[in-house]
Amino acid sequence: MATPNSVPQKYVGYCDILGFSAAVLNDFDGTVSLYRQLREYLRMRPFPADAKVSVYSDSILVVSERLPSVLNAIVSLNWAASMQGWLLRGGIAYGRYLEEKEDGNLFVVSDALVHAVAIEKSVKIPAVVVSTDIDLGIEAWVPRFEHNILRAPLLYFDDRRIVNPFNEYWFKSSVIRVRQMLEQHPQHREKYDWFLSLAQSVAQDDLLIPESALKEMLALGIIQNRVAE
Repeated sequence: MATPNSVPQKYVGYCDILGFSAAVLNDFDGTVSLYRQLREYLRMRPFPADAKVSVYSDSILVVSERLPSVLNAIVSLNWAASMQGWLLRGGIAYGRYLEEKEDGNLFVVSDALVHAVAIEKSVKIPAVVVSTDIDLGIEAWVPRFEHNILRAPLLYFDDRRIVNPFNEYWFKSSVIRVRQMLEQHPQHREKYDWFLSLAQSVAQDDLLIPESALKEMLALGIIQNRVAE
């Protein structure tokens, strides 16, 4: 049995599949079919080996000792969910995480999970937001310049540090899907408009990193001045 002082520190991501609960109530059999398709899509994009992913109906828990592993796992989850016409909302926090199994039962106690859930509940837009308590450092933003923006796991938009909901193979299609969602559910226009404005910024290849990180990378010579122009 772990003592309070021996509880490990981990990164915990908590995500909610938007619209899933309503789908279950309106068409249970059809939603189960979509859920199984979601699982098949996830097999096409394996999670990082050191990230543990648990799915409970419309709630998803991602745990790892490394933040990049949590980010990359949620990138895959975003892709798989968008393939089904769903969006994710959630939070990522860092803190103590205790998980114990006994007689087939699972017990979890985590201040990081409590914090991640609180972020998810406070976020009113379809995004997975990284807690401001996590000191990212410039290394978190370097991938933005190593390849292209669609391969960056982290973006900075609307004063939030969010997991990139796009990828190279599923950008235009995800935008089309969200526009269709907007037509079907105009009462949620604010959420969909936010997502589409993010997509426009990505399409324009905006930098989408914090100003402080940009200045530091320029000062260190990690990127050239022409990138920031």
